[in-house]
Amino acid sequence: MATGKNGFCCRYEIKESADKGLGVFACETIKQGCIVWHHVPGQYAVYDEPMFKAAIEGMTHDEVVYELTHVFGLKEVPGCLIRVYDDGVLINHSRDANLATNNTATNERPLDATSNQYVQNVTRALLADRYALVATRDIEIGEELTNDYAGDTEDPPFYDILYEQYGVEESYLDDS
Repeated sequence: MATGKNGFCCRYEIKESADKGLGVFACETIKQGCIVWHHVPGQYAVYDEPMFKAAIEGMTHDEVVYELTHVFGLKEVPGCLIRVYDDGVLINHSRDANLATNNTATNERPLDATSNQYVQNVTRALLADRYALVATRDIEIGEELTNDYAGDTEDPPFYDILYEQYGVEESYLDDS
């Protein structure tokens, strides 16, 4: 059982999830609206297209597929992929998810995607609670923590090209 490590704000454990490999399960009751997971410095990376292509250069086919299935883009930060390195990467997809991106109202201006500092600005911005995962309803002890990947994600066009190039297959996203 883990607590407070990584980006989790609750006690959790990692164990097998039906048909999904490993998953994250609550070890305590979590109330609706509570932050469950957030980005932590050093536990994630942000990539633009040249950076991601450089990161996968020299990897085997299987290693690239693994990376492609463990990164995501967000609608609010176009052109970037985010790779989580802590146990948050094990939060599985569900169309009936119990977590969602916080998306609290903010007065912040959108990040300038044309800036030379865009990736660094995205990296800093992800530390805000508005990018945290919150409970969409009360979660019981032993329940798997899930997120609807289609909710706030939007992968950049270069990701889709690489996804097809490497023949990535994630059919579970269609029926979960």
